[in-house]
Amino acid sequence: MKKLRYYLPSICILVMIFGFSSQNGHQSGSLSDAIYYSLNALITLPFSKDSMVFVIRKCAHMTEFGLLALSLYYGMAKNGHTKLFVKALLLTFVFACTDEFHQLFIAGRAGQFKDVLIDTTGGLLFLSLLQLIRYQKGSNS
Repeated sequence: MKKLRYYLPSICILVMIFGFSSQNGHQSGSLSDAIYYSLNALITLPFSKDSMVFVIRKCAHMTEFGLLALSLYYGMAKNGHTKLFVKALLLTFVFACTDEFHQLFIAGRAGQFKDVLIDTTGGLLFLSLLQLIRYQKGSNS
């Protein structure tokens, strides 16, 4: 039972993802717009509002699922699993699928397989960076 605590970060991130996915299209769009306006107040953004909001939304998804992948990796590592990279990425893909399925039932949202691929790419990117950092630390020892 003690080893389950290592999955608490994953559970928290999944709850956060579920919360964001439960927002209707208007709520979700308003959050992205607010981020756009905040960024645009700091620096002049180079593309149209619609293009920048799209990038903001996709980067947010990649970050959420990247952090999920890292937290899954951590939980499995602490529980003695092997093939952590593959297992964490596969679970990230499965959770991305369930997230998009969930969005099919939310007003103004659409579950799309391309979003599953974007989410999974976030997991792949974060796990790859982890591997690169671990490799660099091992080379410098």
